[in-house]
Amino acid sequence: MPQFQSNPLGRLPDTTAVARRIADKYGDMTGAVRRFADLVKAEPLKVARMSIHEAVVGADVSVATANRFARLIGFSGYAEFRAELIRGFEKLFEPVDAMKRHRAEAGSAFEVLEASLREDIANIEATLRSLDPAATERAVDMIARAEKVFVLGFENAAQLAGMLACGLEMTGIPTRSPENGGGMVGVARQLFKYGPKDLLIPIAFSLYMRDTIVMTRYARRAGIPVLAITDFLDSPLVPLADQTLFVTAYHSMHPPSDTAILALIEALIAAVARQRPGAPEVAEKFASFAYPWMRSTGPDWSPEE
Repeated sequence: MPQFQSNPLGRLPDTTAVARRIADKYGDMTGAVRRFADLVKAEPLKVARMSIHEAVVGADVSVATANRFARLIGFSGYAEFRAELIRGFEKLFEPVDAMKRHRAEAGSAFEVLEASLREDIANIEATLRSLDPAATERAVDMIARAEKVFVLGFENAAQLAGMLACGLEMTGIPTRSPENGGGMVGVARQLFKYGPKDLLIPIAFSLYMRDTIVMTRYARRAGIPVLAITDFLDSPLVPLADQTLFVTAYHSMHPPSDTAILALIEALIAAVARQRPGAPEVAEKFASFAYPWMRSTGPDWSPEE
């Protein structure tokens, strides 16, 4: 019997209709139908590119089984299922298609750089316009009152999470973010120590990292308050969060725009520093402690000074 190993680079995005429908009906599947579902989950890109006759060979099932699978998860037949499967990957390949278009267009390096910067400026301005004052006040208050904060992000968001964690530490709030190499287990090792007086800040943008959503669900069940930083109302973080801050982070070449997200992060740090009691004293103490390592270097400079 075929055993399918999931390819994480080609995994079906969890937010797609096909992924949700398979999850809902998987418990009802048996035998050949479940075998075909396992193939779709493990190699969705490959299945999307195959005809029904090619796909059934990969799972060692019949054409009738593939159609039965499609109807079980709510499609009229295999053709409708395959069309929806392909649609689920359109967003994944948008940056690739955009890069191909940009490479085909004429323009100097400066023009490309200028267009990118203007997109980032537009994102920051759109984010500022969309910020709700009351929601922002609640978000800052949640951070300022927390005994401990964990900022959650993977892949690109891991770097952003680290910068937010570093900034909040400087306001006097004990803050952690995922450690390099720790993955989900490393996060769980820290997060199980958190509770209702603490705060989780997950950062996730399209495409949403599955690990971020899973760990946020865990935090929700554990009673840890959640302040999400994301992009759209249909983000899977929104229903899991007590409060959400939205960032417009469109970029035609490499979405999301980290510049716009980082701008909001720095603004949050500034607002928390103003509200958090003792933040100036923490900053002063750190500056005094770190001074020997921050002096301008010169021919006579020595760390022993």
